[in-house]
Amino acid sequence: MVDAKKVKEKISKVSDRVFSGSRNNPHKHCRICHKPIPLSAEPRVCKDPECISKNEKDERNQKQMRLWMFIFFGLFAFSFVGPLILSQF
Repeated sequence: MVDAKKVKEKISKVSDRVFSGSRNNPHKHCRICHKPIPLSAEPRVCKDPECISKNEKDERNQKQMRLWMFIFFGLFAFSFVGPLILSQF
């Protein structure tokens, strides 16, 4: 039969070797060029001016898209709820 304690010890030794042999330090990647950057980098872009400008442009586009989606949702919701409210008067 298999001794459970020996199996657990062997697995823990192997897993310790695997995790301790990792040579990559914890890091993030730039959203634009995907280069490794430090964990403390905020916003998540590298120091390259092209990446910074592209990230700013993307953020502006996201804000504008979010605004237009709220406007569209409001008009869409009003087209269903508006007639119900106006028909009561």
